[in-house]
Amino acid sequence: MLKEKTKLLFADALKEMLEKNDFQSIRITDLCNLVGCQRKTFYYHFEDKYQLSAWMYIHMMQEVWNPEKGPYNFRDNYIKGMERIRKDIVFYRKVLPDEALSGVYKHIVRYGDQLFAEMIQEKGGVVDDTLKFVIHYTSLAQICVIREWIFSNGEVSSAKLVDQILDCFPSLLKKYLMNEELLMQ
Repeated sequence: MLKEKTKLLFADALKEMLEKNDFQSIRITDLCNLVGCQRKTFYYHFEDKYQLSAWMYIHMMQEVWNPEKGPYNFRDNYIKGMERIRKDIVFYRKVLPDEALSGVYKHIVRYGDQLFAEMIQEKGGVVDDTLKFVIHYTSLAQICVIREWIFSNGEVSSAKLVDQILDCFPSLLKKYLMNEELLMQ
């Protein structure tokens, strides 16, 4: 619990600093000063500011997908996640510019892979090498499409974006993530 609270303090500090600074100019020392801790505390939780940013994205998505917050419907939950991104679009535009993309990107994809694997395993699926590849491929594609949407001023509604993404989902993932009958078992 304390570990989660500490991560949230760093997340809040990053958001606060991004109100006046661009992402590239923010230093770990500045974040630690704002939180009131030593640098080693930051590095206990995160490799770098890119991983912190990715954690913030995944943390938000995990809240959206929390089964205790209502019935599970893959499409509806995905739309809720996109609406949360739209609500916080300035943050995402600041942490996902071209020069920061590779750092944040690798962490978001890694977390996305883990989240999909956990969701599949919770439904009784076995994540073998083939499924790992499909998950990774899908995570990579999603972050690219979502990033483009973020920088396009959200011209497409969240629901339409999600429908377009889900139309392209590999059938192997649909089997585990969107089959309501399977999910009810």
